[in-house]
Order: sequence, then C-alpha cells, then structure tokens
Amino acid sequence: MDSKTLPPLTRRQWLRTGGLGVAGYYATSPWRPHQVRAASKVQPRSTARSCIFLMLDGGISQLDSFDAKEGAWTPKEFDIRRFGDVHLPFGLFPRLSERLGDVAVLRSLNAWDSVHGRAQYYVQAAHPLNLALAKEIPPVGSVVAYEHRARRKTGDFLPPYVAMNAAGNQAGLLTQGFLPAEFGGFSLTVGQEGPPGITPKAGEEERLRRRWHFLQELDGSLRAANSPRGKNFTDYHDYYRGAFAMMVDPRLGKILGIGENDVRRYGSSALGNACVLARNLVAADAGTSFIMIGHGGWDFHTNIYQGSKSHQALSRELDAALCSLLDDLKSAKRRDGKPLLDETLVVVLSEFGRTPGPIHETRRGREHYQYAGCGLLAGGGVKGGVVIGATDSDGGKVIEPGWRARRPIYIEDIAITMYSALGIDWSKQHHNTPSGRAFQYVEPFSGTSYVRFQEVSEAFG
Repeated sequence: MDSKTLPPLTRRQWLRTGGLGVAGYYATSPWRPHQVRAASKVQPRSTARSCIFLMLDGGISQLDSFDAKEGAWTPKEFDIRRFGDVHLPFGLFPRLSERLGDVAVLRSLNAWDSVHGRAQYYVQAAHPLNLALAKEIPPVGSVVAYEHRARRKTGDFLPPYVAMNAAGNQAGLLTQGFLPAEFGGFSLTVGQEGPPGITPKAGEEERLRRRWHFLQELDGSLRAANSPRGKNFTDYHDYYRGAFAMMVDPRLGKILGIGENDVRRYGSSALGNACVLARNLVAADAGTSFIMIGHGGWDFHTNIYQGSKSHQALSRELDAALCSLLDDLKSAKRRDGKPLLDETLVVVLSEFGRTPGPIHETRRGREHYQYAGCGLLAGGGVKGGVVIGATDSDGGKVIEPGWRARRPIYIEDIAITMYSALGIDWSKQHHNTPSGRAFQYVEPFSGTSYVRFQEVSEAFG
C-alpha cells in the first residue's frame, strides 16, 4: 500500500472502485494483529468515547491566535483582549472568547520538525518519519479504530476512522500501516457545497444490490481469506464490503445531510460543513470513534494579514465552525442524558507555530517555527477554563511549561492524552510487523532524544 491514502471519491468513483478508503468488513476480517503486549502498566483515563481532531494545516501563528501578543505589526481589527490568563484577538475569535470556560488552552507546544511534510506526518502518526518503516506505521486514528473494535455494536455501519479534507496536506492521509485495511481512514472531501453524493439515487438501490451480488459470484474465489492474490487483494475486498454496507444503509443519507441553518451557523465554509458532519457522526453513535478534519491554508509566508484567505479570514472560519460544534455537542444528549461533549474529546492543533515578533518587511509573513505553538482541548473530561504554559513577550520561547513534565508539550504527549481519554493503553507494542521491528503506540525516543512522554493530566478535572 502507498504511504498516502487513496484519493477522496465521488459517488460514481466509489461505485467503480468499491469505496477505497472506507472502513472494511468489521466482524470477519481474515487477518488480525497478534503478539500484542503492554510495555508497562498504565491506567487510561477512559473519559471519552470518541475524538474529533481539527488539524490546522500549515502552522497557525500562535502570537496571532490563542497566545496573542500585541505589537506594531498587529492589525487594529484584531482587538486583542484579556480574558483571565488568556490574551485573545476578540475581533477574530468573538465566539471562542465566550466559550473559554469550556476549553483548555495549550501555550507550551513544541514540534520536532519545521518542514511541513515531516511535521504533518508526525502529527498524524505521533512517530517521526522513517522512510524504511513509513508504510507499516499506522496513524493515531487507525490505532484508535483498532483498539475500539470490540466496542462495535450490532448494527454499527459507519467506519471507525473518518478523515475529512485531510488528504490535501503535504503528508497526505496516512494509511492503516500494518493494521488490517478495515482500520484505515475513510477519506471524504467536504467543500462549501457539502459532502459528495455517495448514496444511491432513488430507484437505484435494487440495481446496486443486484450488481453487488453478481460481483461476488463472478470473482468470489479471489476475495476469500486465502486469496491467491494475497493480503492486498483481501484488503481491497474489505473496502468493497464496507462501502456497500454504508451505501445501502438508509441512515447514511441523514448523517451526511447538512441543513441551511447548519450551514449558516457553522460559517458557510468547507470547515464548517465538515464540522457539521463530525457532529452528525458522533450523534449517530454508529461505530465512528475517531474523526480528523483538515483546515488548510495557514502557511502564511507572505501577506499574512491581507487577502480573502488571510489569517483573519481563516480564524473567523475556525471560530464559527469550532464554536458551533462545541455548542451542539454540549446541548445534544445521549440516551443516558449525558451531553455528547462530555464523551467527545475535541483537539485543535497545527504541525508547528510561526516565527515571532515583527513580520518581514518585504514578504509580510511569518516563517515556520517549531519552538512555540498553541492548541485547544475540549470535552471528553477536559476541564474548561484551564491555561497550560506561557511564552515570552514575543511568543517565541516557552518560559513556563505549565504541567508536571516541566518541559514543552510534544505531539507524543498529545497522543498519549488522546489514548488515555479514549481508554487505550498507550504502552502497548505489536511484534508481528512486516519489518520485524516492534511497533510501539508511543515511542520514548522520538524527535532528537529520549523523552518520557506522558499524559497532559493538567487539562482534566
């Protein structure tokens, strides 16, 4: 399998290829990882049933967003205000400023790399890019899907790992690695017009069923567990079955539906529409455990404060989409009466930050920067109103980590935090990889040195 995901599909392409990128046949996959053991005894927090990960592709400027610093470069429309310990551009994040009591603000993030492709790979996998092993390393979303396989209920028909607008960054959407294909990300491209039409048109359902059953009769021997074509062919067959099961389920149309009111509330943007679908997937409670949403365009080397896709424009898109998502998850209740937000961990991150201080006079932008970054956590047991870490007056150096490790927070720490909230033992290792090298959910020697990565427990109540 290629190191990038299969491309997002239109309905016609899906019918033609069998839904490449969709989760497979969950109950009877012929191949399962084995020889799995925990390296140490850990106690997951188990406060969340699902996770929504908003990836701000390109590197959001920390000093122009959640760790705002005001200087001669700051446009007046930012209207930076203080909310407790948080300085926030009220002009860009008016709704978020009213919801800081629901989120934990991270201001002591660091990255291991400042090159987009490698850093974006790192965010998805929580492992450094090693070209010799890249094809067998699964992303965090696939690990979550694999670990939650026993939680699937009879009637669950949605893929366990869904990725929206996540295939366009330089790393692409990572495949499931050495894990079975059913745990790979289901890739959807969601634009301003909404998701692609992937359900059969009225009157076509029976024709689709007939063609599906004829296909099984035609080449069934090649699809069996002992297929002469090998595991890759079986993986493709799993994609076919998963796609068919989804397309013929009458619930799918409602889940992928976006009403006019939702479009307006979420900001009339591709990000907003993706967040509507994320809300619907969580509310459906039909098998999806991990959702990743890409929001591209944050790579402002030039004209960061100018143009129709400026930092201001993207920030306002994020404010509308994220806050509407939090509001809806908070107001919606499960059958047991708990708000969906209580059981859904929401993570907002970039691969790195941007250079601090005055902007370059010629290019009027900010460059890649790995020594300071920012992010948000909400839901899933996270204690709102928490601020973790602090940077210097320029927003270029972490001067107070703000948590027990007494060092900057790295993506491995975020991965452990997600695993812990989702009830997953992050110390596990798999020993049956193609290379023969043990795969650790979180390695202690990522980046440039040995580091004792751990949960950011200060974010929880």
